[in-house]
Amino acid sequence: MEKKKTKSKWKLICLLLVTMMLFVAGCGGEKQKSTSTGEKPQSAEGETIKIGFVLSFTGPLAPLSDSIKEGFELYLEEHGGKLGGKNVELKFEDDEGNPQVGLRKYRQLVHSEKVDLLVGTTNSSIALALRDEVNKDQIPMIIPNAAADDLNWGKKSDYVYRVSWSNWQNGYALGEYVAENVGKKAVIMGSDFPAGIEVLRSFKAAYEEAGGEVIKELYPKLGTNDFSTYLQEASSLEPDVIYSFFAGSDGIRYIQQYKEFGLKDKIPMSGTLEFGDLLMLEPTGDGSEGYLAGTVYSPWLENDLNKKFVEAYEKKYGKLPNTFSVNGYDSATVIDKALAAAGSVEAEKLIKELPGISYDSPRGPSTIDEKTHNIIQNIYITKNVMKDGKLVPQVIETKEKVTMPETSPFE
Repeated sequence: MEKKKTKSKWKLICLLLVTMMLFVAGCGGEKQKSTSTGEKPQSAEGETIKIGFVLSFTGPLAPLSDSIKEGFELYLEEHGGKLGGKNVELKFEDDEGNPQVGLRKYRQLVHSEKVDLLVGTTNSSIALALRDEVNKDQIPMIIPNAAADDLNWGKKSDYVYRVSWSNWQNGYALGEYVAENVGKKAVIMGSDFPAGIEVLRSFKAAYEEAGGEVIKELYPKLGTNDFSTYLQEASSLEPDVIYSFFAGSDGIRYIQQYKEFGLKDKIPMSGTLEFGDLLMLEPTGDGSEGYLAGTVYSPWLENDLNKKFVEAYEKKYGKLPNTFSVNGYDSATVIDKALAAAGSVEAEKLIKELPGISYDSPRGPSTIDEKTHNIIQNIYITKNVMKDGKLVPQVIETKEKVTMPETSPFE
């Protein structure tokens, strides 16, 4: 009888032990499940924020993307690897200049990598492709380049903010100056994608408001290698000026062929900010001399922050920064300030801080417009001149606090 009682007691103890083990295992399993669905581990130093990048690291816009990455990483290094006082992990993806690839990379970053914030894109077509999913997923996105106007007009989102410029700003700023100082009859030419089309229509609006006439619009496809057909047609019309928008390697080829075709000394050329940027000036040399541009940045701008930025950039990368380097630097600046003000990485808290946020930039004083979510900034009318053996975009006029209309003037 005693043996039976002892046996029953041991059975009860074993049953209790098994039950406890199953309970502990169940708790542990539940914790692992939570982490895999997006909870981030806490370290002694605090939360680590994941920032995903969708940029065009291949194709004609690759040099721009490389510069954006460099500028962002420089800011992060200067601030001890932290933004808003929090540790940061960066995840870079190449959209290959393709909207479908961009969507796939976006979904990978947001749904698999569980990033908290997004920085992208370089290409306007890809930014437009991502916009609806960003809005649906409620992921704050800082645009370091893609300038599509509709992202600030019909497709404005509470979650999307731009630190570079809009196509409206890029085109409109130079129109009046060219009409009043260069000539009244223009051919305009730009890449056949949203940025090119929007920049040219904005320049045309300002140019014609100032009394100029656009006699022809030409749109070579993005990635064009041979511009001779377009240059021949433009030349045959005998305009007073040719206004152009081409970015990255397209712009370099265009400037080189413009000179080779004999147009440099025949028809004055004016262009977008890209035509006064080091990414164009250094590889084209005297082929860019004398051209006008409406730009937002130059390494030679006279302000204290720019001097420090140029020195730090040269020390880290062994070269001068360009406009797109500043776009990356400013993306990090805005994220840093927004995180610090919000005290959290929660999207709803961040999007309360981003509209109207003001900050110092190497380009000059800057603010994210509360109405459009686009940057308000100075735009500099420059002329490319030789100085100490280098081609320099010399500022000849400054337009302060340039914004864009709250709604599209083209509808």
